[in-house]
Amino acid sequence: MKRLLTAVFLAALSICGQAHAQGVTRVCVQSIGANGSNNCPDVSGVNPLPVMIAPTGSTSITGVGAGSTGAVVATLAASANRTTFICGFDVSAIGGTAAIGPIVVAGLSGGNSFTYQMSSTAAGTTLSRTFTPCIAGNAINTAITVTTTADGTATAVDVNAWGFQQ
Repeated sequence: MKRLLTAVFLAALSICGQAHAQGVTRVCVQSIGANGSNNCPDVSGVNPLPVMIAPTGSTSITGVGAGSTGAVVATLAASANRTTFICGFDVSAIGGTAAIGPIVVAGLSGGNSFTYQMSSTAAGTTLSRTFTPCIAGNAINTAITVTTTADGTATAVDVNAWGFQQ
């Protein structure tokens, strides 16, 4: 059993290293770190990739948005005959001290939205959420959005979302 676990870990390490080398930033084999984080091992000297285990037959997707003084939106696009799932997002802001919340994740199953609060700081701040299991969109061919409100004092606000379509 110990040999099997070692072989699985080494395979994950190899796949993650190949993903780093090829510039892939969407999918990585899951590896649970000693601190419980779900990140691929850092095998190439760069930051670990976010983990997203997309089911067989699905397509990994990402959405990004950037701005400073207006609302910022990252969209996981809709696709005909497919359901969009969100597996996580992060929102980062730097400069100023105004609120960039509420941060609203919309288009979720049941017509629901998740809402989070956050304020910018001069030194910068980040809000990260990972959904396990990933959360389905409200219906087939429905986009999921992550939206911040305007922060008139921020230097930069960035929104990143990841998921898959099936």
